[in-house]
Amino acid sequence: MRIDSPGLTTDLDLLRLQGSTVTDHGDHLVVRTPANPTFWWGNFLLVPTAARSDEVERWTSRFVAELPDAHHRAIAFTQPGGDTEAWAAHGWDVEVDVDLATTSVPAPATAPDGILLRALETDDDWEQSAHVGGSDTPEDRRDGRLVFERRRAAAQRALVESGRARWFGAFDGDRLVANLGIVRLGDLARYQDVVTLESHRRRGIAGALVRAAGEWALEDPAVGRLVIVAEDGGPAIGLYQRAGFAEVARHVGVSRAPSPT
Repeated sequence: MRIDSPGLTTDLDLLRLQGSTVTDHGDHLVVRTPANPTFWWGNFLLVPTAARSDEVERWTSRFVAELPDAHHRAIAFTQPGGDTEAWAAHGWDVEVDVDLATTSVPAPATAPDGILLRALETDDDWEQSAHVGGSDTPEDRRDGRLVFERRRAAAQRALVESGRARWFGAFDGDRLVANLGIVRLGDLARYQDVVTLESHRRRGIAGALVRAAGEWALEDPAVGRLVIVAEDGGPAIGLYQRAGFAEVARHVGVSRAPSPT
């Protein structure tokens, strides 16, 4: 199945590297991540069209058939637009993602005084990373989210130890307050999981991390383009554009928890 979006193609590459399986059924892909069953976008369908109002039931049924043990529903469409309002009317959350890319090192950015940027290395670094990843989760759901984030951190650490990736953190003293990853995938390098604690946002930390990660990725002469994905209309897009990234593609994801029985 042909996929033109660099965000989606690198998503699939990263999932395969982390042990996911991707099965091509011709008119859709099925992605499964047995090691992390609560990872919605590690267990989903990918459809090479726009979201259509007359196919809500078709793809919902296909998801259930392919992933019967999943406690969620998640379907990605490679094309933007479509009848997303029809999916929303059936209780699905709709997200439009924007792929941005650059062939240059991101614009210079300096972390504020008192913030140290360095690679994640120790067990404590990675445990803190899991807590940062779940920092916006409501208190009553935090324990479950932390299970997911620890599984994800373990997969990220394995990528780092393989030599393909590096995760950078911003530390306020010994406390991790922001982090992101970047993975070299042939001629592309893909940013991952840019997260900053609410207490440390709007201080230039994310921009400094984006710069540091881009510098590292482009040290490899095989890498010719940096790719990052952001939610349409979200605050991150402006930051990435100021860093030198430009939009190259869009795609749609729909997701929801299953209806109670």
